[in-house]
Amino acid sequence: MGCCCSSGSHWDASRIADGSLAGKRVLITGGSSGLGLEVAKLFVSKGATVLITSRSQQRLDAAARSIRAHARSGAEVETKPLDLSSMADVRDFASWYRREHSDKPLSVLVNNAGIMAVPSRRVTEDGFELQMATNYLGHFLLTAGLLPQLLATRGSRVVNLSSFLHASCQGKDSTGVLHFEEADPFHANGASGGPSHGEYSRWEQYHRTKMMAILFTREMQRRLEKAGRSGPDGLTCVSAHPGFSSTGLLGSTGMSAPVACIANTCVAQSASMGALPILYAAAEPSVCGGEYIGPLGANNRSGYPGPNKADARASDERSMEKLWEVSVTATGADYSAIGDEAISPEAPPAAAAGARPS
Repeated sequence: MGCCCSSGSHWDASRIADGSLAGKRVLITGGSSGLGLEVAKLFVSKGATVLITSRSQQRLDAAARSIRAHARSGAEVETKPLDLSSMADVRDFASWYRREHSDKPLSVLVNNAGIMAVPSRRVTEDGFELQMATNYLGHFLLTAGLLPQLLATRGSRVVNLSSFLHASCQGKDSTGVLHFEEADPFHANGASGGPSHGEYSRWEQYHRTKMMAILFTREMQRRLEKAGRSGPDGLTCVSAHPGFSSTGLLGSTGMSAPVACIANTCVAQSASMGALPILYAAAEPSVCGGEYIGPLGANNRSGYPGPNKADARASDERSMEKLWEVSVTATGADYSAIGDEAISPEAPPAAAAGARPS
């Protein structure tokens, strides 16, 4: 991957000059709470206009009020509901964005929204396992839908949220990790025997989605570089993780409120600290395409941000390419703008559109 020098440790928001992001537009999925809310505050404090998404307009309205309190003059806050688990909703959102913002830049896309270790297996209207749809497939399709704006904006970036837990993905090699031998990793139970075997493993599903976020980032960056569409004036793709931060994700695991509160207040670092790797990935000039950004403290769980080392399997070229292929087939995402052979997102394959039994 193309790369330049990275800055040292102890990087914080003061590294981005006040007002330096004026005129930039940032889209943040899952921006109504947790990391998304905190990073939106950071962006508007530097002058950027942000558009945040969430499934609930009520939560978006409350978040927008909070974000505006941090905004510099000229920074704006926009909201739009989006359900990333629905491929139809993602297509509609992307069409709306292209139509309503055709004459405006899109400087940064932060694919942040996610759920974690949902207690019971749930299948979406498209037939995908819920964590796969929300954490990965929805973002894969959304990124494709917003490519016209991203590629038309000088120095744009895509930031995909991962987790240090990506390294807990099961399997000894790339095929074992993602179960590509069945060419259908998105309906998997997450059991060690593969998608057609064993009981639903909620944590393994979460681990896989976060491994996929890095593989997606690196394959997209590779394709951009091959097509000459990356570099300082092009589009750069980066993945980031917050370490162990108080993000609100523990609520989706079914953990009791008192236990989650103790974990978030006594063990985890603050959401504002967890948001710094995202800001670094999106705005630090020295960031390398394909890089994995996270805290630099012990075991990359906390601290100020900088480049981290992802699990070696996240650099496996066969996994990167195969994941891209099956993701295009599953969602119908159109990445032809950067030169690869993809199918139109307007008419997804029947296999992806039809619901699968749980």
